[in-house]
Amino acid sequence: MTAYIEKYLSPEVDCAYEGWSVQRLQNLLNRKELARVPVIASDHQLVGSVGSADIYQLMNQEETYRAQLVNNNFRRTTGHDVENLDELTQWARRALVYCTVHQIMQPAGNQIDISANESAVKQALQLTSQQTLWVTRQGILIGQITAAKLLA
Repeated sequence: MTAYIEKYLSPEVDCAYEGWSVQRLQNLLNRKELARVPVIASDHQLVGSVGSADIYQLMNQEETYRAQLVNNNFRRTTGHDVENLDELTQWARRALVYCTVHQIMQPAGNQIDISANESAVKQALQLTSQQTLWVTRQGILIGQITAAKLLA
């Protein structure tokens, strides 16, 4: 069963770690000229995807929303809230630095298990708005398969 996907599998996948700052993600996307990448946890489990549109959405949210995200990240890291509101406001303006990929990512949607057959792959590609499916084995990201590669 896995022979179908393995024929078209690209094992090299640029991905983001969920704990990265949004700024680090933005640098990766710009440097590699990517619109969207998969997001992995520390154990390489595929947990979502994130892209330029998510960054744009973050930076165009109201300042109070960004401040809440910054404070949530600070609380998760230190166990305390940011008590100085002026400082929190300044940090919210630099949300790219103080927010994490996990806070802006979308849940894993366009993924498929390595054991999927040809019809499942084609159906998954038809259902997703992306041209790429991220391939997993027991939830761990192992590669990607693209519509272009299937058509070639």
